[in-house]
Amino acid sequence: MRVENYALQVWQGDLVACLWTTGPLRHTLEKYRVPVAAILRSESGIELAVVQAPRHDLYHIGAICPKGIYLDEAVTPPSSITVQPAAVPAARKVSSTLLADYHRAFFQMQLNHLGDDLAWAHEAYEPGTVLDPPQQDLADAFTRFAAIAPHVITALRTNATHPFNTHEKAFLERMDAAFGQPGPAHEGAGTVRELPSVDPLALWLIEGEGLVELARSAGRAAPAQTALGLVHAVAAPRTLPSPPIQVGGSPSRR
Repeated sequence: MRVENYALQVWQGDLVACLWTTGPLRHTLEKYRVPVAAILRSESGIELAVVQAPRHDLYHIGAICPKGIYLDEAVTPPSSITVQPAAVPAARKVSSTLLADYHRAFFQMQLNHLGDDLAWAHEAYEPGTVLDPPQQDLADAFTRFAAIAPHVITALRTNATHPFNTHEKAFLERMDAAFGQPGPAHEGAGTVRELPSVDPLALWLIEGEGLVELARSAGRAAPAQTALGLVHAVAAPRTLPSPPIQVGGSPSRR
């Protein structure tokens, strides 16, 4: 935790500029004089801002823009929350509400970026135009997918709230063989991962969109209390480099 002091009211505008949140925290910072704020940072890099509510013994807590990923305006930021000055109930509300919404929004943003990469690749490179080795911008987009895909696959496999049909299970097996975590595909002696029979880059171009859509469907179907289990697994690679065509940028106050 660190404490930021705003000797001048205009300085608190720096905090407003880097918020990734809606609700009472943003309203308070934009309308009232706030001389100090606490910034909480987790080991995974998530940062939360905490300010005291004016004229009330309450605290507003909201998320700061995640670093290393450009913000997608189509994704609704996690709403800030208001808590009583009691540590344990406040921590529970942060974990069950604010962080659950944060992870869900971050997960949706990652999937949107992967979908943007695929849409761009299909538009920029028609069948038969991909070189060996592939063009650098196409290779970069594929690398972004390959970095995130193992965590999406793991999350889908361990998510019990979305029943997969036979076709979806076979699809996951195929994607797992090409992009899953290294090592045995399933627990058990003598079980080893089969090598993919299709070039991973070709599989990404042909079926990558299917994995993104399957993850989106599972995320929408999961109740709030279980969605966190899905997105925690895919939050490991927090940074996602910008694709060839950016749609926005996050503000920085450093």
